[in-house]
Amino acid sequence: FHRLRLDPSGFAPLQLVGAWTLTSRDPRLGGVSALAIDGNDLIGLTDAGAVIRFEKPAGGTGQASIRELPGGPRDPRFKSHRDSESLLRDPFGRGWWVGFENFNQLWLYDDHFDRALGRIDFGRRRWPWNTGLEALSSDGGALLLLTEAGDQVVEVRGSSERTFPIENPAGRISDAARLPSGQLWVVNRHLTALGFANWIALLQPTRTGFRYGQRIRLGVGLLDNVEALAAERLPDGGTRLWLMTDDNFQRPLRTLLIALDWPRRPVPSSSRSRA
Repeated sequence: FHRLRLDPSGFAPLQLVGAWTLTSRDPRLGGVSALAIDGNDLIGLTDAGAVIRFEKPAGGTGQASIRELPGGPRDPRFKSHRDSESLLRDPFGRGWWVGFENFNQLWLYDDHFDRALGRIDFGRRRWPWNTGLEALSSDGGALLLLTEAGDQVVEVRGSSERTFPIENPAGRISDAARLPSGQLWVVNRHLTALGFANWIALLQPTRTGFRYGQRIRLGVGLLDNVEALAAERLPDGGTRLWLMTDDNFQRPLRTLLIALDWPRRPVPSSSRSRA
C-alpha cells in the first residue's frame, strides 16, 4: 500500500479517509472491476477471472491471496471468456454471485470460491457486446442486475425475471452498492477527450422503474477509471465507502483503493451535482 495524496475537496461532501496505490509482484493484481467486504477483508474481482482477498490497509504492506475462479464461461486462457465484472454476496448465504459480461452469465460460487454451485445464462445476444452485466445488488431475496449501458435494471427473483428502465440515464454504470441505510448507489463514468469523469449516483425506485437522484463527483485523476464500490457500517454507526480503480493491466493506469466516509448530515443541495 503506497499512500496517495488526493485533494479532499474533490470528494465533498464525502470525507476522504485515505487513498492508496496497490502494487504486487503478482501480475494478476490489476483490472479490478468489483469490490465486496467480508469481515475485516476486502475482496476484489478482476476482469480476468481472479479473486483478490486482502486486509484493509493498516500500514505499508499487507498480505493478499489471489486465485482464479473455479469455473466460468468457455476457456479460462482467454481474458474475454472470463470477463468477470460484478460481485455480490448471495442474499440467502449460499456464497458469492459473479456476473460475466459479454457471455451474460451469473455464476454462484461457494464461500471460499473453491467450486461453482450453479449459473444463470441470459444468452450472449441479450445485450450488445460490452454493454451487458456490469453490477450486482439485491433487494430482499431478489438479485438486481445493472447493465453497463446504464439504462436498465433486471430483477431476478427465483425463476422469474423483470426488466425496469432507468428513466434518466447518464453515463455508464461500473458497480453498485447498497448502503446500510438501504439506499442503492452506483458508480457512473463518462469518457471525455481528456480522460475519465467518475461520480457516484443515487439510484431511486419509481412506480415504473428507476431514476437517478443526487450525484457526487469523485476527485480522482483523469486516467483513473473507478470500477468498484463497496459500503460498510462502521462501529460508531457511520457508513464508509470503499472504491477501487481498474488499471486495465496497463501503465500509466493505476490500481487505487480509496476510503470515504458518508456525511452524518444530509448532503446539501449545492453538492448535488448533475455531472
